[in-house]
Amino acid sequence: NNNSNNRFGSYNSDDVFVLKLDIQSQSFSENSTIIILKVGDPYMTVNGTKKEIDPGRGTKPIIIKEWGRTLLPIRAIIETLSGTVNWDSVNSKVSISLKSTNIELWINRPMATVNGTLKWIDDSNHNVTPLIINERTFVPIRFVAENLGCTVDWEPKTMTITIKYEE
Repeated sequence: NNNSNNRFGSYNSDDVFVLKLDIQSQSFSENSTIIILKVGDPYMTVNGTKKEIDPGRGTKPIIIKEWGRTLLPIRAIIETLSGTVNWDSVNSKVSISLKSTNIELWINRPMATVNGTLKWIDDSNHNVTPLIINERTFVPIRFVAENLGCTVDWEPKTMTITIKYEE
């Protein structure tokens, strides 16, 4: 019977060496999604995997200088989180659904609905609205992401947006 123990494991009663594994937790769990975007970059990373935001179109997050706010085409983000996005061209309305949350935004309108409740897109700046740029709908990312239960971090030096969603 070999009773020796070492930092890699030990022998059990049947003389089988049992390997001890010390697994460090990742910065994201299986139940979370981390999306990283940069202003001016047509790619995003999703849990470390690089993907095109708007395949074949080169669409990038932008800052509207007059507002000091970042807007981006929302479909890639919502679909990454397993949500849905619908466009109503008659009413110029974007409908976003993720689990039990429904958000409706209208082009050039500073208010949106979240589960039927009317809200300012930006409490401190009522000029902030969704826009159409190059036939793509751009929405203020913080409003949408936070109302879907995500956390949003902005790093001004690198102009990087980090969106974290916990299932």
